[in-house]
Amino acid sequence: MNPPLVSVLLVSWNTRDETRRCLDSLRATTGAGLRYEVVAVDNGSRDGSAEMLAADPDVRLTRNRHNVGFAAAVNQAYRQSSGELVLLLNSDVVAHPGALETMVGFLRERPDAAGVSPLYLNPDGTFQQHYVQLPSFTATIALVTALRRIPVFRRALHTFQMRGQDFSRPRQLASGSCMLLRRAVLPADRVFDERFPLYWNDAMLARTLQAAGHRLWMIPDAVVTHTRGASCRLLGPAVRFRHLLGSLVCYLRLTEPRHRLILFRAVLIVDHVVKRIFGRHVTLGWGDLRAALRGDVGPLPDGDIRDWLVLSSADAWANTGRHSTALVGALAADRRVLFVDPPARFSRWRSTIRQVGDSVWLASVPTVLPLGRLLPPVDWLNRRVAAAVLRRWLDQRPGARVLRVDEGGLRLGGRLGEDATVAATPEAPTLEPSRG
Repeated sequence: MNPPLVSVLLVSWNTRDETRRCLDSLRATTGAGLRYEVVAVDNGSRDGSAEMLAADPDVRLTRNRHNVGFAAAVNQAYRQSSGELVLLLNSDVVAHPGALETMVGFLRERPDAAGVSPLYLNPDGTFQQHYVQLPSFTATIALVTALRRIPVFRRALHTFQMRGQDFSRPRQLASGSCMLLRRAVLPADRVFDERFPLYWNDAMLARTLQAAGHRLWMIPDAVVTHTRGASCRLLGPAVRFRHLLGSLVCYLRLTEPRHRLILFRAVLIVDHVVKRIFGRHVTLGWGDLRAALRGDVGPLPDGDIRDWLVLSSADAWANTGRHSTALVGALAADRRVLFVDPPARFSRWRSTIRQVGDSVWLASVPTVLPLGRLLPPVDWLNRRVAAAVLRRWLDQRPGARVLRVDEGGLRLGGRLGEDATVAATPEAPTLEPSRG
């Protein structure tokens, strides 16, 4: 049998529904005259993604027991593929009619083009600004520090993000979320540099191809809808930012002179110190920040990645019976639950967070000063410390956060990096936008 023209490389990590929509869209929008194969790698998903892919007769699946990273999984799929053209496809992309055929046609008509990406739309049908240039050194600083507020840094960041540019015509740029490449311009054994497990691997690929004289394009006639961040949101903010920053340090180490890397690290440290002095939130603690500035991205997220539901109340959960078996069963059906006892009446420096059920944890947070329930400033301090302890613990564990509080626990709002605040009793929850 003749090999397919296009090999679709798909990495799956706990995005079952998005992956199903992605594959269904390919079948529905690609004509029978274009032969393609789907080579998928599942990175140890826990949500049924691997089982769904294994049941699809059109998918050739490799199942990893653990998360080996996006770059390594793409390379796994690439080594098993055989198409003349290779489509790097994120699982949260939905193809519009003729999108793949339009990109294939562009490469046939333009032998000088090494790769092509489509026009991105948001799920609501609006244009999605998902294109970036290779960053200048100034832009890398603006990307990860508060210096983005200064005009010269803000302009560099906007140039990197290509804000306000015209995407209604073909442009010499590409995006790794959906990019069709000629196999002939790639090494035989890999697409991405695995020193960049999650982030900046597409920038290194674009830089390498550009240095070899290859051109990458975006064309508006091929259209896809992109949900954006379906897997990344599961990482948790600290894990996500350490990977982003650590990989950026690695990128700068490979592309910039040593004195610029030293300057970059110094600016990040000063930015961190200033934020702490003025009470601003910092995503990483000192240990994680130092590791990231060495280029150490930390462990890859693995295991249980369900969302966290954080329950805080003015009354101690352990003493009110609110985490009864029936309630816990309802709350923990598809997520993990962290019950938080409020600060105690008297000083208590030790904090404990222990697992008390299959999907339930109980946190006893420190109480820095006594009489917090009588003195609002003391209560504010105690809850600020409690939130810092909880956030540090949650930041080491993947999963988005949802915070449910009553009136007495609202001071935790915005301190945990939660995605939504629920201000209601457990019996009648009502979602409200995050106050964070």
